[in-house]
Amino acid sequence: MAFRPSRGARVALPFLLLVPACSGAPAPPGAITADEERQLNEAAAMLEANSVALDNVTSEDADQ
Repeated sequence: MAFRPSRGARVALPFLLLVPACSGAPAPPGAITADEERQLNEAAAMLEANSVALDNVTSEDADQ
């Protein structure tokens, strides 16, 4: 004999699974959104890709 949930349980289950998704705490003031975080990560990657090693910038005349 297999366990069969009642009709009420089958109807209530999807709603119970959605409740935690809707009850998230609001973001604190000044917090960045996921889109802003993605944009910042992209900007940081661009800056790092365009960076130059310090050895390539210093002139050889300054060492003498």
